Amino acid sequence: MPKGKRTLAEPPAAEPNQSYDTVLKSLFEGQEQQMLTHFLAGVEYLETLNIEALRTPLRVDRVYKVRKRRKVCILNLEYQVGGKKDDADRLLEYHSFFRRKYRCPVISVIVYPFQTTAAVSPLREVLEDEKILEFHFHVIKLWEWDAERYLREHAVPLYALLPTMAGANAQLLHKAIDEMVEYYQNNEITLAREIRWLGVMLRRAKVMSRSDKQQIERRLNMFDDLMERDPKIRKIRAESEAKGEAKGTAKGKKIGLAEGETKGLQEAVVTVVEGRFPPLVELARRKVARINTVETLTILLKSLAAAPNEDSAQILLELLVA
Repeated sequence: MPKGKRTLAEPPAAEPNQSYDTVLKSLFEGQEQQMLTHFLAGVEYLETLNIEALRTPLRVDRVYKVRKRRKVCILNLEYQVGGKKDDADRLLEYHSFFRRKYRCPVISVIVYPFQTTAAVSPLREVLEDEKILEFHFHVIKLWEWDAERYLREHAVPLYALLPTMAGANAQLLHKAIDEMVEYYQNNEITLAREIRWLGVMLRRAKVMSRSDKQQIERRLNMFDDLMERDPKIRKIRAESEAKGEAKGTAKGKKIGLAEGETKGLQEAVVTVVEGRFPPLVELARRKVARINTVETLTILLKSLAAAPNEDSAQILLELLVA
């Protein structure tokens, strides 16, 4: 097993919730319609709104423009790894912001992937016998979802979340992985990403027994090794890197300062890893070489600076840099 790779026999300290938020956000990218229909019945995906362009001081996760009951709405989808007392209040803040900005109905959904204390809808504000406010939102607890149901429905885009659902076991996940290999057979990069995310959710979830987890972890480790050696995967990555470099070069001719900022952030990421997690230096160098956006590098730098341990830092590098 590669150095620094976590085993289930010795679970690490708690990983940063941002790692799991990243998984949940990324699962939707490129397959929004398939995913959203499972999280909100009767919704038609129209577009993903650019959070950075919203210029909001609020930390929102994912915002979509959708159609429900023939009416255009805003769907705010929030992921909460650990329940907090103010979850409902934060949703209300987001709701008010988007309602004022877009002047259309706002649907608020909060997703809890792991068992925790969940917010309760509706949020009511009263003064003695006077009702001041009543805010309704959707609450999704993935540990209450039936893993067998989604396997029967062949909801492959959801399979990375199966380890968090009721009834998940080694036999079920073996079948799910087989289907994932078939479903993504023409897109090895996406397959490798989805398999990696399934492993991340598996390690945190407490639905399955330790022996079942270990069995699936062994298969995932073998799969990772095969994918890393696969010539087609290497070719696709090399082409992707070449395109990124070419694009960065062309853009750099026009925006020299941006290129300089990107290079500075890349060096900063490597420096932080070198100081805090020396075994991950080579991994960090390889990963940051693929990133040419200031936003992603900034997020990665801040996350690594706050990472509590080496395992957490490795997850961040693997997740934020596919």
